[in-house]
Amino acid sequence: MRDLLVITPSRGRPGRLREMIGACQSLSEADTDIAVALDLDDPALAEYEAVLRPLAWNGVSYFKGQRIGLAASTNLVAALKCGGYRALASLGDDHMPRTMSWDGLLLEALDNLNDTGTGIAYGDDLHQGRALPTAPVVSSDIVEALGWMCEPSLRHMFVDNTWRDLGRAAGCLAYVPGVVVEHLHPDAGKSVTDATYAASLAAEEADRQAYERWRRDRMGIDVAKVRAVMAASPARGRA
Repeated sequence: MRDLLVITPSRGRPGRLREMIGACQSLSEADTDIAVALDLDDPALAEYEAVLRPLAWNGVSYFKGQRIGLAASTNLVAALKCGGYRALASLGDDHMPRTMSWDGLLLEALDNLNDTGTGIAYGDDLHQGRALPTAPVVSSDIVEALGWMCEPSLRHMFVDNTWRDLGRAAGCLAYVPGVVVEHLHPDAGKSVTDATYAASLAAEEADRQAYERWRRDRMGIDVAKVRAVMAASPARGRA
């Protein structure tokens, strides 16, 4: 079993994706792979394939499918790959690791959380900071227990809110401020709004309502599932 799979849906930004992969790999010290989810209707699909094909030998894979949004695309890849990795990470193509061994340090934070190595760890994105895990590492046993990486009723927005809420309520959330995974988001003044950002913003209100329904109707059930994993898996991930 390998350490970590970074899952990254991307649309319309092959150049930005190339930068993100380079940042992840150049600063990695764990056994980390990257899986990219692409849309078949993306006008930049051929450019993406030109970027990704040469990287296939170096732990980078990609999947092509219908355009279904960040959350669903992430969940499809997670379902296919979860069993082969200790943990899964969700990074956008606008997330850039800046700290050497960013992956190893976040995996170490999972080990330090509890005896099971079960949890959600995240660094400083230089935008939301402690407030939101915009680029988390989630132990695979959580994904397996829930049946999802991103709450399925969401399309794009508020996914990081659910990770934060789950981790806090289950007592398995670790913020690691010494690990920087910079979020080059327009709201941080670090990129311009493009068609991909605009599409996610268009879903904001629908996702807000879905997030509120999840908190009201299903969050307690999901927290119980995470706690059950922690209780049933003694010493998982420990040497």
